[in-house]
Order: sequence, then C-alpha cells, then structure tokens
Amino acid sequence: MNYKIQGNYLTLIIDEQFTNKTVRELLDWLHLSKKTIHLLKQNKEYFLNNNYVNETHLLNKNDLFKIKAFNEEYIDYLPQAYPLKIVYEDDFILIVDKPINTIIYPETKKELNTLCNYIANYYLETNQALTIRHIHRLDQDTTGLVIFCKCPLIQPLLDDMMANKLIKRSYLAVCNGIIDHDITINKAIARDRHQNKMRVSKNGQKAVTKIKILGSNHQKNYTVCKCDLETGRKHQIRVHLASINHPLLSDPLYGYKSKLIKRTALHAYKLEFLHPITNDPIIVKTPLPQDMEFINDQIDLSKKV
Repeated sequence: MNYKIQGNYLTLIIDEQFTNKTVRELLDWLHLSKKTIHLLKQNKEYFLNNNYVNETHLLNKNDLFKIKAFNEEYIDYLPQAYPLKIVYEDDFILIVDKPINTIIYPETKKELNTLCNYIANYYLETNQALTIRHIHRLDQDTTGLVIFCKCPLIQPLLDDMMANKLIKRSYLAVCNGIIDHDITINKAIARDRHQNKMRVSKNGQKAVTKIKILGSNHQKNYTVCKCDLETGRKHQIRVHLASINHPLLSDPLYGYKSKLIKRTALHAYKLEFLHPITNDPIIVKTPLPQDMEFINDQIDLSKKV
C-alpha cells in the first residue's frame, strides 16, 4: 500500500489487497494484540476517510485509513559514537551491518559497547527520538545485517514475518574441510543439558539448513558456503556444519581455532523480504568484513550469490 505520515499518524491508501475487507481484518493483518486494538477503539485513534467507524466497516479501494502509529518516545540506550554502517532505512525499518565482536544489546541499559548503543547514537545524531527495537539477533562473533523497527505499530507484523520465515536471511560461512556438493541438513536441535551450547537431538526442534557450495581451497583445507535457514534455531548453522564434521573456522564451541581468522567465520550478508507496508521487494546485501576477505580468491559474490 501507499502511505503518508502526518505527526504520530500513518495513513494507508487502501489497495486491492484490502478492498471489501473490514477494518478489523486490516488491524488483524497488522498482528496487533487485542489490548492494542481495544485501546485504539477506546481512544478513537483510527479513522476511515477522516471519520471514526466501527471495526466491521468495509474498506473500499483508495479509502484513506488513518491510524496512530507512532508514540512520543525516547532513546532508551546510552548513545555511543561509532562509525556505524547503515545499509537501508525508511520510515519503518533500519538495517545496519553489525561489526566484528559486537553483541546486540547490553545486560542493562546503563552499559556500553553494544549495537544498541551505536544505534542510539545514530538516532541522536539524526534527531530521531525512537525506542530501539531489534527484530532478530546475531551471535557476538557473527557479523552482518540486523533489522531494527522504527515504528511500534508494525513491530508485531515484522515479528510475525520473521517467525514465519517471510524474511529470508542468507549467510556466508567458511568451514573446515572440503565439501564438494550442495547439501540440505535436516537435523533437530536441542539445548545441551551438560554444556552451555546446542546439539543435534532427535528430541529437539526441527532445524533445516540449505548449504550451497561457493568454492573451496584444498591447500588450506576450507570450503566457502552460502547458508539459507528454513528454520531459525540458536546456533543452527554452527551446529549443523559441526554435525557433519565440517565446523566453522575458529568456532570456539563447536570447532577449533584457525590461523585464518580469529572468530567464528560466519557473516549474515543478505536479507530478502517484502516491505511490510508497501509490499515492495527489499533485497539488501553487505560486503565481507575485513577478516573474511581471504575467501575472495574462491568466490565472486556478485555472480554466485
């Protein structure tokens, strides 16, 4: 849908997707909680063509549906200056490239040196008084793309898109040994009861990783893979590759140190999804971090992935 923003209100221009559907169906499509919908109705914070209507009212093409989408907010983490790489930004979404050895958020909001602190500083410098909302996480050692939600109204919709794999995340991984063909690893994953890590287990949660081989270096004994997740289990790529005796380079939990890189060789390099409001296709990529550039001799990112 096309949209306009005026102050705290978002106006959606109804298209064919919602023609002849009710206001309530539109609110449910946003995955708003019953409490949120109740408050919107109680406070009369949505309008159809400038009039408050019942939730059973039918929508017509080109109707203007106006709803309170933004609140008076404040930056809720300590700002910390950092040369953050912004990969994509609009009124609803911010996508950044998480640097090496960075956690997403601190244990308390009085601490520093996390991605949320860097986002806080970016919001401060760009005069955006926003609560910081990450839609997903990456391990401390993993570099790459992380999505933040700028609009509280659409956070439930983005959460649902992530949960239902409507946001495709692709990773570049470098594993020990030579894998000479594409594979799909379908092995359930569970928490290890004896150690602070995950493991393959018949009693675990379903986990599927598609692995495309991009290149290999026989002399240095490693393989470069593109990994696509059909499920989103903790440490999924790391556990799955270790389970076939090809752990990621320098993985401290599931593998062993490598002279080629000092941290787990995993990079979240690509995101693909339909924009939650406009439905336009969004495809963003980020280049390899400096400590993974040694694989450039084996792959050509512009052609293969």
